[in-house]
Amino acid sequence: IFISSSFIYFSLLGSASSQSMRKFSCVTLSTKQLNIRNLVSYEKQQVPTNAIMFVTAGGIKICVSPDQRWVKTAIKRIDERRVAK
Repeated sequence: IFISSSFIYFSLLGSASSQSMRKFSCVTLSTKQLNIRNLVSYEKQQVPTNAIMFVTAGGIKICVSPDQRWVKTAIKRIDERRVAK
């Protein structure tokens, strides 16, 4: 009984850690304009869809279309903040 319970423990640990290693990717895009002041970083993505993934100060990842004017403004502001630091 001891051997089988330790095997279950390690296999659960393995599946949990491999899941956290997966990269987040945008599948659906938000249509709402976000508050630029709450955005701390971004990442450009082309697969499976062309998108910008913004990360908020709270660590939330939100995907939006890169074609919107406010998105371009937000990217510019984030880049300016990075240079200023």
